[in-house]
Amino acid sequence: MKRSLYLWMIVIIIAVSCKQKTTPAVTETEPEFNNQLTEAEKSGGVMTPEIMWKFGRLGSITLSPDGSSVLYTVTQYDLLTEARKTNIFKVSRDGGDPVQLTRTGGSSPQWFDNGKKIAFISGGDLMTMNPDGSEQKKVTGISGFEIFSISPGGNKIYFTKRVKLDQTANEKHNLPGAKVRIINDLMYRHWNSWSDYSYSHIFIASINGSSVSDEKDIMLDQKFEAPTATNYDEREISWSPDGKFIAYTSKRLSGIEDARSTNSDIFLYELASGRELNISDGNNGYDRYPVFSPDGSKIAFQSMERNGYEADLDRLFIYNTKDKTRTWLSKGWQFDVADLAWADDQNIYFTCSYLGTTQIFRTNVTVKNIDKVTEGVHNMGPVSLQSGVLVSGITSMSMAPEISNVDTKTGVIRQITFINKTIYESIRMGKVEEKYIRTRDNKDLQMWIVFPPDFDPQKKYPALL
Repeated sequence: MKRSLYLWMIVIIIAVSCKQKTTPAVTETEPEFNNQLTEAEKSGGVMTPEIMWKFGRLGSITLSPDGSSVLYTVTQYDLLTEARKTNIFKVSRDGGDPVQLTRTGGSSPQWFDNGKKIAFISGGDLMTMNPDGSEQKKVTGISGFEIFSISPGGNKIYFTKRVKLDQTANEKHNLPGAKVRIINDLMYRHWNSWSDYSYSHIFIASINGSSVSDEKDIMLDQKFEAPTATNYDEREISWSPDGKFIAYTSKRLSGIEDARSTNSDIFLYELASGRELNISDGNNGYDRYPVFSPDGSKIAFQSMERNGYEADLDRLFIYNTKDKTRTWLSKGWQFDVADLAWADDQNIYFTCSYLGTTQIFRTNVTVKNIDKVTEGVHNMGPVSLQSGVLVSGITSMSMAPEISNVDTKTGVIRQITFINKTIYESIRMGKVEEKYIRTRDNKDLQMWIVFPPDFDPQKKYPALL
């Protein structure tokens, strides 16, 4: 079943999901939160909304280049003040005691200088630090940015920031005090986000470790966005291994056509010449999430076939940068692919929703086989793979997201973080059972039953369907 509706996702997973893509706000002085359970909560021993808000939320997961250490973020909330804080932690790939690297806020951590340095965002600034958290310094010459990534060579950086290209009604008609919008086209609003008359553009600049210079808007004067609205997902942009190219996603449409279409494309931009090539031209649906192979000869990306279908099948495509050909690698595979990660120049790992769970799979660009790596009642992803080491987020119906180390040969999963261990020690989770029922059209319908803690079959309970 391609997309099942899971009761357990309503109960737990939505609230503690690690799939958030936006960068949490941080403050100059991080608040002190007391997220310990009260004696009443401990004696009650079951999940409550108040306890759920005391969970630490796992964010980004990033392996060091040598595969020895994992950077990750944890966001905490204070229910009474509605404040939140996000900080960066580091843990060995084998687990053990984690080290908190930031205490005044930190998000979007990235290794650079071959793992000798870490770049991150704090309070809207680009910062650097040593792998042990020492010598935290602000990088000058960059401001107002949203997403960033330093090139593999460490001398270039791309970042996104909003560029105002449209006039407000006040500016058009010289009415500075008027509170009005003049709407004569789409998209003036998308979901819960109003147009702010600006567009997310990609900038390329030089970086020497302490300052950024010579920034260039590679989308100058274009009224299009990259990454695409409204998620602005950082995974829609990536560096080539030699740092000479970036691949990025953009939807080159406007107005009503933009509102009706899902036809985004992937563009290959050459830094030296400024030339770019649409490598997904002719594909009619979403084309997103480009990832270069280690030798730079291939780009893997996700592609939907039909225009206008936001929930179409996500297929795995390979673009050959040498002969400029495309291959539908997952042809015949009936499940979505996501979280693409190259192990080497031939093998790709990815996640997919599979029979009510999310598992890790592997495929080979030559053989084109697809093998399941992991088993179990859980959701895997996102994944990070370096030097033969694979780590992944893992969540289940009874556990909020944590980090696991996955043996790529055996599929054995070993949990290496325990962010909410003290909470689980004080509460009881209900039993979960998988069931199949026969439908009127003689098909098997999968479902999950999440029982209350201490379930008594002799009692009656309210049910949520």
